[in-house]
Amino acid sequence: MKKREYQWQFLLLIIVLTVFLFRFFSWNFVNLDLAFDEAQYWTWSLDIDWGYYSKPPLLAWLIRISSSTCGISEMCLRISSPILYSLSAFFISSTAYMLCETNSKGRAALLAGITWILIPGVSFSSGMISTDVPMLFFSSIVIWSFCCLLFHKNEAYNSYYIAALTVSLALGFLSKYAILLLLFSLMVFFAVNSSSRNHFKNKLPPRKLIISIVLLFLLIFPHLWWNYNNGFITFQHTAANINVAGVNYSFYNTFVFFLEQFAVFGPINFIILLYLVISYKILSNKEKMLLILALVPIVMILVQAFISRAHANWAAISFIPASILVALFLDKRWFLKEKRIYYFSIFLSLIVLIFLPFYAYNNPKLDPFKKMRGWEEVVLQISEIYSKYPGAVLVADDRKILAESLYYMSIKPKKWVRWNADGKIHDHYELVTKHDDLKNEIGIMVSVESNNEHFFQSFSEVIYLGEVTRIIGERRIKKYKIWLLKGYNSS
Repeated sequence: MKKREYQWQFLLLIIVLTVFLFRFFSWNFVNLDLAFDEAQYWTWSLDIDWGYYSKPPLLAWLIRISSSTCGISEMCLRISSPILYSLSAFFISSTAYMLCETNSKGRAALLAGITWILIPGVSFSSGMISTDVPMLFFSSIVIWSFCCLLFHKNEAYNSYYIAALTVSLALGFLSKYAILLLLFSLMVFFAVNSSSRNHFKNKLPPRKLIISIVLLFLLIFPHLWWNYNNGFITFQHTAANINVAGVNYSFYNTFVFFLEQFAVFGPINFIILLYLVISYKILSNKEKMLLILALVPIVMILVQAFISRAHANWAAISFIPASILVALFLDKRWFLKEKRIYYFSIFLSLIVLIFLPFYAYNNPKLDPFKKMRGWEEVVLQISEIYSKYPGAVLVADDRKILAESLYYMSIKPKKWVRWNADGKIHDHYELVTKHDDLKNEIGIMVSVESNNEHFFQSFSEVIYLGEVTRIIGERRIKKYKIWLLKGYNSS
C-alpha cells in the first residue's frame, strides 16, 4: 500500500524531467540573444558582491555558479531557470500532498506539480534568467516549510522546518524583495484566522522565534550593510521602480494587469481561482490560507497598477499557493466535469509550452522577445571597429548596449566606463565606474543619442568612426554611433 501511495512522486519526476528536457533543447534551438538585463546580470557575476544597483545579489551568485560549471553560453547562463522551476514543482507537490484532506493525496500532489510546471508564465520565464526564478524557488520552500510547521502532526521535525523557513525566506529576500509580499500575506492570514495564529505560536515559541529572527537578520545583514554603504541604492531603485510618486490613477492599467494574470497563470486556472474567491465561506481552513496567500499579492499589485503601473510578473508569487489551491479544489471534485476542465487546462498549457519557443524562433511582428533580438550581430560590428584600438576603454551612454557589448564582444575590453551625462546614478554601471578612468586613455564611445554634444566638451579630440545597426525584426532597427575619444578633461 505504501509503495502505491508514493507512485505519484515517480510519475511527477518523469513529467517534470520531460518538460525540463523539452525546454532545454527547444530554447537552445531557438538560441535567442541575451536580453540586456540578462547580460547585465552576467557582468554582475564577474564581480561577486553583497548587492548591486537594482537587485539583491543572489542571482549574480547563481549565474557565477552556472557559468563556472557550464560556461558562458546563453543556455548555460539561463540553465538555472528551468532547473529551479522544476525543483519548485516538487515542493509544491509535497505541500499539496500534506494539505490534501481526501484519500487521494497522491493525485492532489500530482495535479499541483503539473499545474505549476506548465503554467504559461513558467513556460515563458524558463527561456530566460531573472530574479523571479530564485525568488519563486525559495518561496516554494517557504510555503512548504510553513505548512509543515503549521499542519504536520509529527512535531519531531519542527526545528528543521523552522530552519528551512528562516533560511529560504532569507535567500528569497536576497533574490528579490517581492518575497515580502508572501510574508505580508502570511500576516494577513494570521490577522483573519486567530486559531491558526495561536496554533503557530505554540509551534514557534518565543525562544525559537528569537533564534529564527536573529538567524534571518544575520543572513541578510551583509546585503543591508552593502546598501548602507551605498546610500541604500537598491532600496531607492526599488521604490523608484514602483513609482508611487508618479500617481496617475489609471483604471486602464489596473484592467490590463488583471487580464495579464489570465495569461500568466492560464485562463482556466485563473477562472477557478476567481471562483474560489466568491466561494470563500465554504472553503476549508487550509484552502482559505492558500487563497489568502494567492490573493493578497494580486490585490496589492492591482492597487499599485491603479496608482501608478505594474508589470504582469509582479504578482508571480501568487501562483505558487494558487497552483496548490486549484489542485486541491479539483481533487475534491474529481468527477467527469472536473476532469475535463483540468485536462483542457493542461492542453492549453501544453500548447503554450510547445508554441512559445517556435514562435520566438520565427521572429513575428508581434514579438514579446524583441529585447533579445539582434544584440550579437550589432556587437560584432562594434568589435570590428574596436579591434583597431584594442587597448581602448569601452564607453557607452546606455546600459543596454554596454551590457550586451561586454558579453558579446570578441575582444573583451580591459576597462569600460558608463558615460554619465547628468552625474546622477541611474544604473549599476554608473555606480561602479567613473569618468576619471578615462584619464590618459583612448576611448571608444558607443552612443544611442542622436545629439552627441553631451560628451564633446569633455575631450580634446572626438572623431566619428561610423554607425552600427541592430536589426530587431522586419522594419525594426536601432542605430548606434561610434566615436573615438582622446584627451579627457575632467573640468
